[in-house]
Amino acid sequence: MGPATLFNKEKIVFDAMVIINFHGLIMLDKLIGWAPKEIVIEKSIRKEASHSMNGPIDLEPYISSGSVIEEEIHGKDQEDLFYEYRNKRIGDAVIHAGEAACLALAISKGYGLASDELVVRNEFKSRCSGKTCVHSWDIVTISQKLGFINQAEANALKKGLYYV
Repeated sequence: MGPATLFNKEKIVFDAMVIINFHGLIMLDKLIGWAPKEIVIEKSIRKEASHSMNGPIDLEPYISSGSVIEEEIHGKDQEDLFYEYRNKRIGDAVIHAGEAACLALAISKGYGLASDELVVRNEFKSRCSGKTCVHSWDIVTISQKLGFINQAEANALKKGLYYV
């Protein structure tokens, strides 16, 4: 029998795009239910993750209930990491402020990371090789492997990720 939660009690910092994707697929509520107290958002990305193709995203009820943990970058170590990554160019990609905040929080706190940006995931893996690092597609795969959704639902969600 697998773990009772999506990330087996590990805290995972979610980038805005992952939140937006699952809201757009009408799956955010279920995702949060499968990962209680495991999804962490950095305060600054709440504004970035305020809308999907499915309408406004209201994270406040999840934060107020404690289902989603909201943390804010603070202290010299976290701020230094944030400024190290903000607007950093890696190859053709630029790490934006929201992604930099997620990286700084995940690295400094020893959390995992959920991001759909390959360059962000690669940077995280280079600094935190033993930690969970996933993108939206991986989350669907994990959900299916743990029995939260069936194969047909997983296939439909993966197809949907191309359109959100």
